[in-house]
Amino acid sequence: ASGLPLTLLLTWGAGAAKKQAASALGALAAASKANRDAVVEAEAVPPLLSLLQVDKAAADGSAAAIEAASALATLLSGDEPLQAAVVAEDGLAAIAALLRDGAAKAAGEAHRRRKEEGAEGPSPEELELKQMREQHAAAWEAMLR
Repeated sequence: ASGLPLTLLLTWGAGAAKKQAASALGALAAASKANRDAVVEAEAVPPLLSLLQVDKAAADGSAAAIEAASALATLLSGDEPLQAAVVAEDGLAAIAALLRDGAAKAAGEAHRRRKEEGAEGPSPEELELKQMREQHAAAWEAMLR
């Protein structure tokens, strides 16, 4: 399986196409080691990392970033040379930023829903989840220093 056409979509496609390409690359990589190697050989990792840094205000951009993070997790699992390359490209900072921004967005949406329901402030579960996500993001950032 060749990931090259999908890699091109990651770079040149519209938001929805980028999301679908990232999802497809992740599924291909998860299917077999040969597919995973083909995705890496097609140089899909740099554009996947780029998707992590898109404008998160855009719904398509945020969805593409989530799919890119999932595909990267599959590709990086157990591949120390690729992990080192991602660290060298400052990819962990992008992953940490996605976690941090995702935590803030999730907390904001949960607070908005509770306010619509007439409740004041976030629930204890929402606070715990937000704290956990912030700790994970901080741990990633600390590893980068």
